[in-house]
Amino acid sequence: MQPPASSTAIAPRTIAVIGAGIVGTSCALHLQRDGHAVTLIDPKPPGTATSYGNAGAIVTGAVVPNSTPALRRDIPHMLFNRDSAVRLRWRYLPQLSPWLIRFLLAGRDSRVREISAALQPLASRAYDAHRELITLSGADGIVRPVGWLKVYATESGFAGTEYDRGLMRAQGVKVDILNADEIRQLEPALAPGFVRGIFQPDSAFASLPAKLTAAHAAQFQRMGGTIVAERVRGLHPAADHVAVDCELGYRRFDSVVVAAGAWSKELARQVGDRVFLDTERGYHLNLEPGEAGELRRPTVFADRGGFVLAPMQDGIRLTSGVELAGLNAPPDFARIRRLIPKAQAMLPGLSDRVTRQWMGYRPSTPDSLPVIGPSPHTPRVVYAFGHQHLGLTLGPITGRQVAALLGGRTPDFDLSPYRIARF
Repeated sequence: MQPPASSTAIAPRTIAVIGAGIVGTSCALHLQRDGHAVTLIDPKPPGTATSYGNAGAIVTGAVVPNSTPALRRDIPHMLFNRDSAVRLRWRYLPQLSPWLIRFLLAGRDSRVREISAALQPLASRAYDAHRELITLSGADGIVRPVGWLKVYATESGFAGTEYDRGLMRAQGVKVDILNADEIRQLEPALAPGFVRGIFQPDSAFASLPAKLTAAHAAQFQRMGGTIVAERVRGLHPAADHVAVDCELGYRRFDSVVVAAGAWSKELARQVGDRVFLDTERGYHLNLEPGEAGELRRPTVFADRGGFVLAPMQDGIRLTSGVELAGLNAPPDFARIRRLIPKAQAMLPGLSDRVTRQWMGYRPSTPDSLPVIGPSPHTPRVVYAFGHQHLGLTLGPITGRQVAALLGGRTPDFDLSPYRIARF
């Protein structure tokens, strides 16, 4: 764990961070610790948009990109199966096509191995970066080091993970392969019948992600940070400042961090940068535990629908796969509701009573790598978005790197794989 930063290598400045999810809030807190006057801008309260509804996993072994040779092979079947982990709304296909073509190209074996190597320095440092901010914010009790578990009901389903496991081995990820008895020891409340498990013991779990982001935002305010509840409509960089067009008027800053998730694409375009960014929409249902036994960690039911059950503080969270439909289509909860009987079969005694249904927008690049670093058009604008399924995992480590860039320090590792100019 790094010691808290106390000063910058350059003079403190006024900085706006656009986006109050886990990524933006982490950036704001790190920058403020460096002595900058930071304003966090988002029309919604911190942590209540996309950062709110994930499965809570902080996956330090997340080195497998979303597009792989196996997925390229399976995409046609997935797109025509209404219960697949990937769903496409066909009317959105023309708009999605440029992104989708690049997504499929990123699934070539040689490219996958490059992407995996680029994910490793981020993911491997993720939990340490979380602990650093948790200590600062006094957010103990939300995150627990309980690992990340995937279970398989068939040997053939497990055998299909060989490629992914090879990537993890190549990047030094600690992985335990479990048999049926070992799965039962980890999660005795699960239904019997799971024959194999993949367990990453070095990963962690946030039992209420929104509460974690809110704790960091509260610490940010205690330290003098400003939160502005306005929508940002535009960016106007100049030689000596950046003007941020907010709903109630222009605000002028020395530098701006764009951490607006799926809404970052338009802001980057205004600066003059092109990025292939789309949204992988994710759904969750919050279920009452009912008579289910204790579930100790988020668990992926990989070959039984690709869903996750996570034991949140306010119930059992059921999260589903990916819907490709953009930012404007209305939510469709039909598929995730069809998963309730499967969830009950996996966790006996689980209630079917839904206390919340939710949809969020994962900001995803075709190559599964985030965009981290300065705009090539102006160093006054720094990007921190596009973390796809790993926003919670990578938020604090991203914030640390952004603070290093704006503080005139050397980042912890080479940030060139995440540059926006790669598009």
